[in-house]
Amino acid sequence: MAWFALPSLINLAWPMPLPGVHLALVAATTAVLWFRRRYPLHVLAWSLIAAAVSSAIVHNTGGHEWAAAMAVYAVASLRPTRTAWIAAIATVLVLATTVWLTIDYYVAAVQIGPMPEQEPTTATPVQALVGVLSWMTVVTLVALAIGTNVRARRLHTQDLVDRANRLVLERDQREQLATAAERARIAREMHDVVAHSVSVMVALADGASASLEKRPERTRAALTELSLTGRDALTEIRSILGVLRTEQTGDAPFDGEAPLVPTAGDLEELLGRFRAAGLPVERVDSGPPLPQQPRFALTIYRVVQESLTNVLRYAAGASSVRVEIDRADDVVTVVVSNDAGTGTAQPGSGHGLLGLRERVGAFGGTVTAGPHTSGGWRVRAIIPIPTEQT
Repeated sequence: MAWFALPSLINLAWPMPLPGVHLALVAATTAVLWFRRRYPLHVLAWSLIAAAVSSAIVHNTGGHEWAAAMAVYAVASLRPTRTAWIAAIATVLVLATTVWLTIDYYVAAVQIGPMPEQEPTTATPVQALVGVLSWMTVVTLVALAIGTNVRARRLHTQDLVDRANRLVLERDQREQLATAAERARIAREMHDVVAHSVSVMVALADGASASLEKRPERTRAALTELSLTGRDALTEIRSILGVLRTEQTGDAPFDGEAPLVPTAGDLEELLGRFRAAGLPVERVDSGPPLPQQPRFALTIYRVVQESLTNVLRYAAGASSVRVEIDRADDVVTVVVSNDAGTGTAQPGSGHGLLGLRERVGAFGGTVTAGPHTSGGWRVRAIIPIPTEQT
């Protein structure tokens, strides 16, 4: 505001009509300029009106073209570029009209010459208009350029801040999704371990109780298998919880593989446990050996484990349980079927098959389950072999 007020007050040193009016206009415009950031267009309009009034009464613009330039700067820095250009053009046109309507007062102020051999001559109205408006236009365009540049830098800075905020938000969302996915993975592992182990242990305990008096040696074997099953379950649970502690403390890198990845021997040991629990499990293999990729082997293991656990729960006393594992060129098909059981079905959570579908779906495979022709149940999993294993 000082860029306007000081030059305008200096004009009082020269004779002018109604200096009090000039002083009042300068004071009013200085006060209005205080609100140029909040109401830039209104301040610009007032500056142009004050310039016209000053030209008509005081016989010059009274420096209000500086106020108009400051208002143009505010418009350019706070409003879109199109609005800024319209404001600048309107400013030049209004000032040109104001000067032209009061051109008689400006003609005497613009002199041509003097040359050494000539006397100074009064400028023509057109020359006076061109002289006055030239520097007014330059001042307006400079204000427009500076304001436009300031706005562009402000928008660029805001864009960088918004982009940084979006990146932080996306990072947090990715971390939350990764955490949720890992929790689901751990939950599936815990479900498979606990559901299988508890079901087998219940069956072994029932078998031991039934043969306690008549066949004590069978009871002893069942109790031994019960103890081994419990210890194995505790070992698996500790391994899974160990993975959680490793991820939280950062003691060692975690590669995303599930703990206790089984081998072909582990699968046969799994079937042995179910046989000890009273299921007449028969295994049939066909095709080349199974691939040993850890996650793929674990998926096959969990399919067999969950299917046999369901047989133990819902078809206790089944006389025939068949596990078929067939490998073709690029796919492994696992079929677990059983006939109708004679025992009492145990309650289940219903999440086992959902977990299997998620596991198999990760490889692009499918899981179907439904009644079997013999009155029992059949689970069929088709699992494509990962590319690097084909």
